[in-house]
Amino acid sequence: MQITIASEKTTAVIDSFGAELHSLKDAAGSEYLWQADPAVWKRHAPVLFPFICNTDSKKYTYEGQVYSLANHGFARDSEFELASSDDKSAEFLLKSSAETLKLYPFDFELRIRYALSGNKLAVSYSVKNTDKKDMYFFIGGHPAFNVPMGGEDFSDYFVEYEKPETIIQEFKGKTTVIADSTAKVPLSHELFANDVFMKDAPKSSWIALVSEKSGRKIKLNYDPKGCIAVWSSYFEDKAVTEQAKFVCLEPWSSVPVYCDKEEDITKMSHAIKLAPEKEYVFEYSIEVGQ
Repeated sequence: MQITIASEKTTAVIDSFGAELHSLKDAAGSEYLWQADPAVWKRHAPVLFPFICNTDSKKYTYEGQVYSLANHGFARDSEFELASSDDKSAEFLLKSSAETLKLYPFDFELRIRYALSGNKLAVSYSVKNTDKKDMYFFIGGHPAFNVPMGGEDFSDYFVEYEKPETIIQEFKGKTTVIADSTAKVPLSHELFANDVFMKDAPKSSWIALVSEKSGRKIKLNYDPKGCIAVWSSYFEDKAVTEQAKFVCLEPWSSVPVYCDKEEDITKMSHAIKLAPEKEYVFEYSIEVGQ
């Protein structure tokens, strides 16, 4: 089921499957969200829960029992209930079930809310522990934005941070300096040859995709106590890579699961530990337009 919400400047479409944003258009009808070409990357803006990425083995343990989760968890592939909606907002709900307990041994409620105001889409993820024991999880967003737009080239764009950042990428033993005390990172497909680049606890509270040519800007605001990541698909086949006309700006609760080098979920230092009946709220917002 798809729900459309709109303000005077922006229209958004959210699908109840995954509570995933499928479209974000401005008043002129320009689409800012990647439209999920399955030959390149089949998603638009998945919700990452209860893992961000995965362990190396794709398995983890809790109280000595072994569990297995798909990359980024199961929320993105789950049908949510529509909890409420009006012209400018919609909220979706996922509760633990017999099926989720096979994968993740905690009772929970996950609420995803989208609300439009002008050219800003506010996104809120609320996790409530409905179990009788502490629960552990990671959570984050993964919105993919069209790059380029309007007759531009991928290389016409750059990633802009609010403040200068130093970003070091580690991949299979290889170290790459993405940013050295700079707020601007020029885009190229080769930038993603070694996968995602991210900054934990950044100085910046926003990140943007900006066109040098048109000045078009997509801005994402987030909590700098977490982690901000940037990613796009990269393939050995250059022709396929050229079809990856999107960049993801990803606000995360922390660095991903694999950074802990630990399979016991209770010992993952970057996991959120939530006591029974407590609630954790994770928020970000997207602004589109020039």
